[in-house]
Amino acid sequence: MFDVYKVETIGGAYCVASGLHRESIYDAHKVAWMALKMIDACLKHITHDDEQIKMRVGLHTGTVLTGVVGRKMPRNCLFGHNVTIVNKFESGSEACKVNVSPTIKERLIKRAGFEFELKPRDPSCLPKEFSNVGNDTWYFLESYRHLPLDDHIKAAMKTIIPVASN
Repeated sequence: MFDVYKVETIGGAYCVASGLHRESIYDAHKVAWMALKMIDACLKHITHDDEQIKMRVGLHTGTVLTGVVGRKMPRNCLFGHNVTIVNKFESGSEACKVNVSPTIKERLIKRAGFEFELKPRDPSCLPKEFSNVGNDTWYFLESYRHLPLDDHIKAAMKTIIPVASN
């Protein structure tokens, strides 16, 4: 549905990635849409003991190394610095919030509709790789709102290339 691949589940952590097998300019958007849908499902679902599911989500974008590990039960694994960074964004998130890195925020704002909440945070919570980017600001992805049809049509008209007919 979202063209997002589940890489692994460790304990309560669910790791997904997009763009591993086929690059797209919308990889960040696909993961963001999925994250928003997952949070929405958690907010609507009440557990058997009348508790709400308190999922934390962290999003980041960057290059990773991927490979198949294991002989008896081979599985695809992600390796690299960016895997560590996204884990920090998840662990530093809040319940029922989607915490996004500055790099993924920059990709998401290229497409209208994503709405963010800027939240001042203790700089020590931010991974040191981002200490020079906004120092004390984290971004929480709040929602996605579809553009009116008129705006979609106007945007599409800008990309249409006239073709001469014979």
